[in-house]
Amino acid sequence: MASWDSLTTRQLTAQREAAVRTQVLDAVAPFSPFWRSRLSALGRTAKDVASLSGLRELPAAGERDVCPDGNPSGAAGLVLQAKESGYALHADGPALRKALGRRLTKPDDYREIVEADTRPTSYVYAGQALRFPVASTRSDLDVVARTGARLWQVLGLSRVDIVVSALPAASSALVQALSLAALGASSPLFAPGGQVEHVVSTLNMVDTTVLVLPAVGGAELLGHLTDVGAALSSVTTVLVAGPPDPRERSAIADAMAGIRDSRPVLLAVHVPDGHRLPWAECRESGGRTGLHTYPDLEVVETIDPETGEQAGRQGPYEVVLTQLGLRGTALLRWRTGDVADAVEEEACRSCGRTVPRVLGLHGGALVPHLMLRTGPQAADLRAIASALSGRPDVKDWRVVIGRSVRDGADELFVHVLPPGGVEQADVAVAVARDLRLAAGMLPSQVIVSDDGRLPDGTGLSQRLLT
Repeated sequence: MASWDSLTTRQLTAQREAAVRTQVLDAVAPFSPFWRSRLSALGRTAKDVASLSGLRELPAAGERDVCPDGNPSGAAGLVLQAKESGYALHADGPALRKALGRRLTKPDDYREIVEADTRPTSYVYAGQALRFPVASTRSDLDVVARTGARLWQVLGLSRVDIVVSALPAASSALVQALSLAALGASSPLFAPGGQVEHVVSTLNMVDTTVLVLPAVGGAELLGHLTDVGAALSSVTTVLVAGPPDPRERSAIADAMAGIRDSRPVLLAVHVPDGHRLPWAECRESGGRTGLHTYPDLEVVETIDPETGEQAGRQGPYEVVLTQLGLRGTALLRWRTGDVADAVEEEACRSCGRTVPRVLGLHGGALVPHLMLRTGPQAADLRAIASALSGRPDVKDWRVVIGRSVRDGADELFVHVLPPGGVEQADVAVAVARDLRLAAGMLPSQVIVSDDGRLPDGTGLSQRLLT
């Protein structure tokens, strides 16, 4: 079998079909309360979605589907809840034979094998409009660590690289993934946190070759490091955890000009919300060919960000993913809130890897964090769109996000065009009520068009304008 990043289309399709079948039939459907209930509500069986084609027909789901009332405890339904009897029924052959062999001689060892696959032992936090824990078993952490060795390959790093992470200490999937990646690649990693003095102290202690910066604020932090004369001359890679938007990336590149005696490569790494595996740009491309994914461990797709249906011909699109081979928190066609220009399947023209690549990704773009006059608010544009689409009292609509000229506060306006004969005041009240139920927030204003026109402009889609 070829390496994970050089499989032919035929090999990859066969491998993914088997992985999807195993994940759905032997893990998610029997042991996840949420997915079991969702399949039942949709009138589908596990076999209906246990293939690549069946999976594509499954409606995508996100955090609002799991926690419709905004209570994060609903995310517990995503976690696989298997016991010893269930493990024996659904474990794959080699693992089951190993476990049963141990059961005859060392019952405690059998229990440890079962728990490694089924019992969550580690949690990180995810969520955009709400915050919820994502569970991992010991086997999941092994998968993330082994994926870290692949990440190092894509980034062009090796075990001799010394990593200093200037990311703030946080219980996030990205922080955990980088730590386990360094472990899997046998690279030293120092994580002093995001305070400048602590980062400077660490940089002055070791010959750092990889500096990890946050996407937001990374340019400012790097500027402080160069201003105080931190030891950066040995740095060959600046790794931005984000990913950065074009302005942030440009600012970090400008700040890198202050690094003396070194011309490091600027690359990005990203863990989609709810996921646990880190995607990265390949060193050969310098970030021009997108984020490289792991086709044997996930299925990455795109959907229309407004409707959640299959993506049309014109982007941008929302990225959805299905995890393969991971237990703990299980995700099928999970709406990440990330927006991308495309997902390309053909081989990367720079490094030659035959893995899907996500191009033009904007992390969390569909759930912007706004500073409204009423206070900070995460606006789930997907939930807002769902409350506006298909209504009999609304022919068309637009959502416009901007900043007030008067006081600089963020504003979210909902423009609606009602059909003839509908009372405008009734439409405004009904729309505001339904937005509060669906998205957990009220817009700055609901504006009912009285001249048949709606705003035009650029943004995330035809109707989501920024």
